[in-house]
Amino acid sequence: MATAQVAPVRPEAQAKKVAERPIEAYHWLRCKTTVEIAVPKFTVGDLLNLRKGAVVQTTTRVANDVPIRINQTLFGWGRFEVLDDRLAVRITELA
Repeated sequence: MATAQVAPVRPEAQAKKVAERPIEAYHWLRCKTTVEIAVPKFTVGDLLNLRKGAVVQTTTRVANDVPIRINQTLFGWGRFEVLDDRLAVRITELA
């Protein structure tokens, strides 16, 4: 098994990076990311009747981009993809 070699970051290089993009100083903060899909005429009764394996019809077409929000702020748009056995969202446009 090969191991990756990681070069240490020089303090002056890190300081320059933070000066150019101050948000870089907060790279470790957690955020909540959501992808919105419109489900028409969905009721609380429908929600209560959901079971494993249920299929919910949406108004979003397969080729349409869906909004991606980070901490409730629009970040961009993306499309759903399947990677191995996981559902993923590919970012197609930034807001």
